[in-house]
Amino acid sequence: MEMCRALLLMVVVVVMLVSMQGRGSEAQLVENFYSSSCPNVESIVKQAVSTKFSQTFTTIPATLRLFFHDCFVEGCDASVMISSPNGDAEKDSSDNLSLAGDGFDTVIKAKQAVEAQCPAVVSCADILALAARDVVVLGGGPNFNVELGRRDGLVSKASRVAGNLPDPSFDLKQLNTMFSKHDLTQTDVIALSGAHTLGFSHCNRFANRLYSFSSSSAVDPSLDPDYAKQLMSACPKDVDPSIAIDMDPQTPRTFDNVYYQNLVAGKGLFTSDEVLFSDSASQSTVVDFANSPGEFSGAFITAMRKLGRVDGRRSEARLVENFYRSSCPNVQAIVKQAVSTKLSQTPITIPGTLRLFFHDCFIEGCDASIMIHSPNGDAEKDYSDNLSLAGDGFDTVVKAKQAVEAQCPGVVSCADILALAARDVVVLAGGPAFNLELGRRDGLVSKASRVPGNLPEPFFNLKQLNTMFAKHNLSQTDVIALSGEHTLCLSHCSRFANRLYSFSNASAVDPSLDPGYAKQLISDCPRDVDNLVHLDPQTPDTFDNAYYQNLLAGKGLLTSDEVLFSDSASKPTIIDFANNPGNFNGAFIAAMRKLGKVGVKTGNQGEIRKDCAAFNNDHGDS
Repeated sequence: MEMCRALLLMVVVVVMLVSMQGRGSEAQLVENFYSSSCPNVESIVKQAVSTKFSQTFTTIPATLRLFFHDCFVEGCDASVMISSPNGDAEKDSSDNLSLAGDGFDTVIKAKQAVEAQCPAVVSCADILALAARDVVVLGGGPNFNVELGRRDGLVSKASRVAGNLPDPSFDLKQLNTMFSKHDLTQTDVIALSGAHTLGFSHCNRFANRLYSFSSSSAVDPSLDPDYAKQLMSACPKDVDPSIAIDMDPQTPRTFDNVYYQNLVAGKGLFTSDEVLFSDSASQSTVVDFANSPGEFSGAFITAMRKLGRVDGRRSEARLVENFYRSSCPNVQAIVKQAVSTKLSQTPITIPGTLRLFFHDCFIEGCDASIMIHSPNGDAEKDYSDNLSLAGDGFDTVVKAKQAVEAQCPGVVSCADILALAARDVVVLAGGPAFNLELGRRDGLVSKASRVPGNLPEPFFNLKQLNTMFAKHNLSQTDVIALSGEHTLCLSHCSRFANRLYSFSNASAVDPSLDPGYAKQLISDCPRDVDNLVHLDPQTPDTFDNAYYQNLLAGKGLLTSDEVLFSDSASKPTIIDFANNPGNFNGAFIAAMRKLGKVGVKTGNQGEIRKDCAAFNNDHGDS
């Protein structure tokens, strides 16, 4: 504990170090924050956590719960780690006295190991976030990237805890209200509750459900009778409150979706667990997670990444899911209807809109700069790489904007409408639904000259793809997941003709192509004919994981598709996504949400355009 407290007292030193890295205190979290200053930090923490885990299994639930409790009070700033000689620090609050010492010790040991190699560089807050991810993986759960760059807090008071942690007696409304303060949705509530599959609880936290539930029944009737008997045996009335039992009676040492199966079977330990199934508003999600481990894993990853961004300082410039709740509460329904209407007119709506979103975000950020029309032909959309963008994508956004303006004039940005439309076409094609953070402003710059070198080329290798995506804080997993949208897309023959007619001196046809597929492509794309063909020859109108199955079969259309399977660094992920549609969906959702944050304008930046194709009052730059 002294190690983390010592770092908090070295404020001047840390500020100097952060300044040297070119990052201010308000900098956005990024996955590669320590790439120069402490490149091995993740492996150091992982080793320390693994060593601690080899000593006691309690490392897993204790570290995970410590992370949750830390983030919910002052934000994810390691304020829960502080020890006070007066017994008045955050950890001394009655709600935190049950936090297991092994959780604290895990962070301390990891911090000591990191300090030995990178003194005064890595915050305790980042170490706690990494350790929380690592224990999930050690428990058999999904691996995921952690955004880093947190600073350790300077406030840790027991008095600040009351009312900021969920209580085991909470109903769904109370849970949603508390989590929403941190921009966490009901789906996040349910997904994060899945960590209870590894947790344990003291008997006094649920004794009322066994011995004093109501005047008509001492035992909560929603409990499975046999489970209630099992609990009464483990927790006799007035037993020592320090006695603890597993919250998951089936697989308490494995991170899985059995927690949700338990809820369906009447085996939720807390009232706050049980209500997730008994309340009709959340029941369908519980059933989904109980039946689909991939859906749960994807939602848990998304929720953990969102939780890790919780910051007690709460900048006004953040995107939030309920941004228009007062100013245009029906915006999502309006956009969805407009997109659905457009789709009924042409299937090109789907790939056209999705590709438009990607191209927009990769230039000036997700600011609808791609939508601007210039009479001089020098706007972003006029650059050669953007001339192939389908007009139906632009028209989808224009139609949705007109519909929104009719009900909420001057309120919703074109950038947010494009983001919503991109999500909606995925869903309409059979892909996963997901929540979107909103609050983008429309950009004031749209220049063709800003495009070169900022869009991935069809001939890129894995290193080139990773380098370009990394500029936007997108990882290799994000590269692979976002490439999955090719299951819906089309390509001009000119983008891959070299693979059919001039691959090398030894072979005109790229030998990595399946021979039958190569013949089909040659038939569809005769030499010097620039037709359009589907990137997914199997299910071109359905959002699914067939794209990855095609890569395994030598049916990746572009070189930048094929390399994802041929390169050993990305091949395991391709195989995983090909075999596990739930894993792909979860990764795609996470990547789309990250993509949607690239270069956004918020607060007083940019504008809310009246017409998506034109800057307001001609004050933009095109």
